[in-house]
Amino acid sequence: MQSDPTDVVDFELDSTLRRKLVEAAIRAPSGDNCQPWYFRFQGNRVEIDLVPHRAESFFDFRHRGSFLSVGAVVENIRVQAACLSLELAVSYPGGEVRGVPAASACLRKRTPADNSCHALLAALRGRTVNRRPFLPFRIAAENKQAWSAQPIGATEVTIIEDRHEIARWARLAYLGDCVRWTHPQIHRELFAKILFSTTEAESKREGLEIDRLGAGPAAAAIMRYLASWKRMERLSSWGIDRLLASQTRALALCAGALVLITIRDHGAAQWIQAGEQVQRLWIAAQKQGLCVQPLPVAMYLDQRYQEEGTENFLPKHKPLLDAMRGGFAELLGDRVGAMLYRVGYGLRMSGPAVRLSVECFYDPADGERSDNGSSSLFR
Repeated sequence: MQSDPTDVVDFELDSTLRRKLVEAAIRAPSGDNCQPWYFRFQGNRVEIDLVPHRAESFFDFRHRGSFLSVGAVVENIRVQAACLSLELAVSYPGGEVRGVPAASACLRKRTPADNSCHALLAALRGRTVNRRPFLPFRIAAENKQAWSAQPIGATEVTIIEDRHEIARWARLAYLGDCVRWTHPQIHRELFAKILFSTTEAESKREGLEIDRLGAGPAAAAIMRYLASWKRMERLSSWGIDRLLASQTRALALCAGALVLITIRDHGAAQWIQAGEQVQRLWIAAQKQGLCVQPLPVAMYLDQRYQEEGTENFLPKHKPLLDAMRGGFAELLGDRVGAMLYRVGYGLRMSGPAVRLSVECFYDPADGERSDNGSSSLFR
């Protein structure tokens, strides 16, 4: 709902409501589970700040990935608010620093309460990435109808089921992963964020848990072996990058469907609304018992290549980037690709990914403490 965020309301969010909203909000997805958000409350308003240093990544070009995650946060707040008989009016300042919100949500009383939201809230809490193989079964028509309902802003949702079209997108995913596995900065960032044990995951509570990478019981041993960039370079000369990229291609090919979210331009508001749309569809799929895995790597590499050229790539990447550029020009036209993910039936994950404690994301005293006493996210 995009109504006037300046409307006056007759209540303030108390400490219990604030905590419930933040607890739901932080179940949003973010790049490599970096959780780059901070929440500030004033009366009936919650403002969502970016924490850019937590999201530093080759893929977070111009903070677009972070803005996408802010949109997912907004959608989570919307679902939780509906269960509390509240609704949102959202504005999009697009701030990139603390104190200038990326998004701001004004909450208002809603009558009657939305009873259908409780199943969505349960799905929100259980939502997670699933990198395992899916069964290539078609998605039921009634399930797909829910994905494209209630479009947000200028976002467009395209459901791709034609096997030839899926193959075209799978090829682009393959090309993107060929770049990813042979790029030193991306390699360094990836392995810095992998959590190789349950103990490490419980301690850090941010990053990529090894058992969620879809590589099976041997995942830890494989990834530890590939962690050395010199070793990865040597193995790439023997084709290991193409082998790893082929796995991504195979995963895309066996999906029940691919779902594409596009926007009109690269404005912060567009990316945030795309994040809202992504999360709305993802929660709906989770509620339906479906598995979801984002596949945006190639799109984000292509966008960086369009705007910077080869400045931040290696010379050997140019043929791959040119091939991606041609493919995206045909498939996207004048639209901007915000997210691509595969959906299907498969073995569910055991539970959601780890999160930092709720106290890391907001100050319950709401400004009464000094900066030195506030969240470690800003230290």
